[in-house]
Amino acid sequence: MKYKTVCRIATVALIAAGCLGQAQADQLADIKTRGTLVCGVLSTLDPFGYLDPNSRELVGYDVDFCKGVAKQLGVKPELRQLSLDARIPELSQGRVDILAAVLGYTPARAGQIDFSDTYFLSSQKLAVQQDSGYTVPADLDGKRISSIKGSSTQAFVKSTIPGAKIVSYDDAPSAFMALTQRKVEGFGLTEAMLRRFIVKLGPSSTIKVLETPLGQEPWGLGLKKGEPQLVAAVNTALASMETSGEAQAIFDKWLGKDSDYHMQRTFKVEPIKP
Repeated sequence: MKYKTVCRIATVALIAAGCLGQAQADQLADIKTRGTLVCGVLSTLDPFGYLDPNSRELVGYDVDFCKGVAKQLGVKPELRQLSLDARIPELSQGRVDILAAVLGYTPARAGQIDFSDTYFLSSQKLAVQQDSGYTVPADLDGKRISSIKGSSTQAFVKSTIPGAKIVSYDDAPSAFMALTQRKVEGFGLTEAMLRRFIVKLGPSSTIKVLETPLGQEPWGLGLKKGEPQLVAAVNTALASMETSGEAQAIFDKWLGKDSDYHMQRTFKVEPIKP
């Protein structure tokens, strides 16, 4: 075999090896090499992700889970504010590594991204005026119900109250304001956030939450498709947070008996059942 031919074969082999190495590279390795986990979070949904009025820092239930997972991975968290509509596009385009952004599991979303195990179980409910006479969701059939544009609550409303007229708003405060101003007859959202809005109105609040839920929705951390190593590492991190009590402590801090919500944690970190 001529020398030039040998060199050419060797060069091709090296290039192929390099390409194979790139193909086998994974996002988890990139994150650890970089030393940061870029988390997409919300900044307008207290108590899950919002700007603290005093420190102007992003805080909340989701933010603490992002920080907890980053710690378990041995890297620093880097928080990036996203809108509800931008969550999945930003993840799919690689601008964030993970979503900790009130991301409820749906089959449609599972076709676009991967989900971690459950880190929160949300009861989707409706808020109405106390003098409305409404006692169950079905009472709002044919009525106007406000919700956040792109939220999973809209799917719950459509399936539970097919005749309802959904009015979309860009954020939760605007959707809630529509109810207080009687522009709509109901407002759909996760129970925790509904109760937070009512607490902020104070004793003079004329809003109540209907006890019958629209449904329950497991929340998972969102991850880009095709990254099994990262999914496994995140699930291991969540399991460690559950075992150590950190997951419970985060719940107690933001939603527990000593918070404004007085809620009990009735779930554990576990795989989402489609």
